[in-house]
Amino acid sequence: MKQTLNLFRIGLRQIGRDGMLFMMLAAPFLIGLFFKFVIPFANLILEERFLFSISPWYGLVDGMLICLSPMFVAMISAFLLLEEKDEGIGAFYQITPASGNTYIFARIVLPMIWAFASTIIVSIIFAISTISIGAIIMASIVSSLFGIALAMMVVSLAENRVEGLAISKLMGVSFSGLILAWIISSPYQYFVAFLPSFWIGKIVMNGLNLYYSFFGILVNSLWIIVFTRKFRKKI
Repeated sequence: MKQTLNLFRIGLRQIGRDGMLFMMLAAPFLIGLFFKFVIPFANLILEERFLFSISPWYGLVDGMLICLSPMFVAMISAFLLLEEKDEGIGAFYQITPASGNTYIFARIVLPMIWAFASTIIVSIIFAISTISIGAIIMASIVSSLFGIALAMMVVSLAENRVEGLAISKLMGVSFSGLILAWIISSPYQYFVAFLPSFWIGKIVMNGLNLYYSFFGILVNSLWIIVFTRKFRKKI
């Protein structure tokens, strides 16, 4: 644990020196502020001028908000790992007590604990739908696992930070499961149930549900296992 915390502190110092990575930590709060005030205001204008309301889609907006903190933290973790790989620091860690699972835990799992906490805070403060606290907590758990899966996907597929930046741009596609859960009717929507964010959408839509929670954790865990094994083979 001491080695893990030391590595984590080193990572925090690296983030503090990189303005882009540092801003990613605050981004979910800024986006949440935007969603909280701009979306309802836009809906008011649509109702007054076009007799059309987007309020039935507020839950989708909250689902996207729940995905944002883990996604940004996943990007930060992936960039740190790839930067250390480019500089040869990652290889150095592999011959120290901080190798293997300790290294992954310090760079991805511990930061995702922050992502989990910030997701709950952001969602409680800025949610615009009637999502319950229980659903927020469970969706945040699944979303944090989703973030780990995204980070492992990037570092396992990219060879350097430049490739990682290119692959991370595809993270927006990761929202597809969440969106499809809203726009495709049952039972056809379950054709995309293998997408990790799909189950976040189901929890936000239906509230705290053991079935959706179980499969959300299961699907995301499988993605984590697949990409973690691929990453460990690289190092």
